[in-house]
Amino acid sequence: MSLIKSLWKCTFSPRLFKIYEVTWIGHLIDKSYEPKNLERWGDQIVSIVSIPFAAIWSIGLYAVPVLVPLIAIFIYQRSYSFIENIFYLSKLTAGAGAFLIASLVARGYSRVNNPIYVKFIQTLNEAHLQYNERTKQELHKYDFEFWAWPVDFDISKLKSDKIANKLTLQKIAAASGRLKHQSRKDFLFAIPCKLFSYIIAHTIAVKMIYPGSVSVISWAIGSTLSKGRIDLIKQGGERFKLKAADKNQIDAMFVDRRNNFHRNTNGDILVITCEGNCGFYETGIISTPLNKGYSVLGWNHPGFGGSTGAPYPNQEENAVDCIMRFAIERLQFPEERIILYGWSIGGYAATWIAMNYPSIQSLVLDATFDDILPLALKAMSPSLEGVVRNIIRDYFNLNIAEQLNRYNGTVLLVRRTDDEIVCVPNNSLAGNRGNMLLTKLLLRRYPHLFSETSESGTVLSTFLSAEASDKESILESLRVEEKRCLELIATDIRKNNGVINYPSTLGQDCNVKTKLQLILFLATMYMKDQPSSHCIPLTVDLFYPGWDPASTITLK
Repeated sequence: MSLIKSLWKCTFSPRLFKIYEVTWIGHLIDKSYEPKNLERWGDQIVSIVSIPFAAIWSIGLYAVPVLVPLIAIFIYQRSYSFIENIFYLSKLTAGAGAFLIASLVARGYSRVNNPIYVKFIQTLNEAHLQYNERTKQELHKYDFEFWAWPVDFDISKLKSDKIANKLTLQKIAAASGRLKHQSRKDFLFAIPCKLFSYIIAHTIAVKMIYPGSVSVISWAIGSTLSKGRIDLIKQGGERFKLKAADKNQIDAMFVDRRNNFHRNTNGDILVITCEGNCGFYETGIISTPLNKGYSVLGWNHPGFGGSTGAPYPNQEENAVDCIMRFAIERLQFPEERIILYGWSIGGYAATWIAMNYPSIQSLVLDATFDDILPLALKAMSPSLEGVVRNIIRDYFNLNIAEQLNRYNGTVLLVRRTDDEIVCVPNNSLAGNRGNMLLTKLLLRRYPHLFSETSESGTVLSTFLSAEASDKESILESLRVEEKRCLELIATDIRKNNGVINYPSTLGQDCNVKTKLQLILFLATMYMKDQPSSHCIPLTVDLFYPGWDPASTITLK
């Protein structure tokens, strides 16, 4: 390779962070890559320039229709010379550009004279030219900027019959006739509000709902993410780049426990984790299923960590669909051996998979809410209620309960008793939106338990609002007996030839007292409490597939 070509490649190639080596006894150790002074200086300048540029670009892209007229009016009112301002602006831009170019050249020159970096770039180039097991294994010896990583899995390469048209909330609303049809006059009057909502949704709202997508946050915690990623690799983790249907590149980490050492654990079952609105697989919920011996596949939301794009619902759906297809097609886990684990806002992605892949083994939802709208209204001024409703329903319709109710499999809900995030009002056990998620689930699955009496909802609400000691008193006062409730559930399943169908016929022939007993019993089976705040990791004991009503028919 010529010097000019090498210099060019090194100038615009990725930053190198770590080098992995395997010791003679099989242990993996990591060594930090130490750039020379010129490279370090160039990297710092490029990083400093790129962060504000990315922020200005993301905001300006959607705010241009409003900003341009305002700037023009301001210039006109101040009687500024437009040409003069353009001249000064061009001089400033040229100066900044020259400084940036000098930084890039210095970085490239330093790298091309560093044999460690030259060896890395040769390995990377070879992997891009011919990506196979050998070159991939060589590439895995380095930790570097993820944008340069070759694509490991492209969902568009699958056969069309394996990429079925998926169900979405928008399609559900259209099919049910819930989408409003406006007259031409109403549509014209709504244009200013729609335009304003569009700009806010794509600039401020997406960053408020998913703060982890803010580039400054990723930059600030970069060293923490790197450490977390290294820890996972030392546990046998393997990093992958997946290309979704919308061309977004998804950063994923797979830890395989299907080997002899872990043969007595849960390694044959894969847990796919879906992180919260500021969570990354490097530091997130992945540790809980790992500590219980499961194989785990973690991934970052679009716009988080190494993933491209932005965390809008349609991009989230494409990303998690790609993750699921990768798990099935490449990692060879059948749907029946996959558990979905969603924490907080990650419940949206988890329930979307469950809705579209109903044969999964189980769905675990931890510290999750039913619908984001009440939480958004709580966080904003009451005077903005109309705008907030428009933005949420048009752009961030994260209605987790509606997706959950289109999944008939095993579910476990975990509620944090001191949750300060998903409560309306704040820090209120009675206002925890997990209560509403459970209530909507029971209403859909067991409608006969709530029919012909208004007492059912009141008793359930009182029970969910009670402290642990008071719950026991409520169960005793209504004489809720586990054995009898299980017998009633088993009888109902046998009546339907051993098949569990929802909505269920359970409670159809029961009196009011029995219905109340069954409601409270089911509440204790579907939901478990962890006495902690929102962000405390889930304890290992509370992570399990959940209760399957089918298990009752085997009881004697």
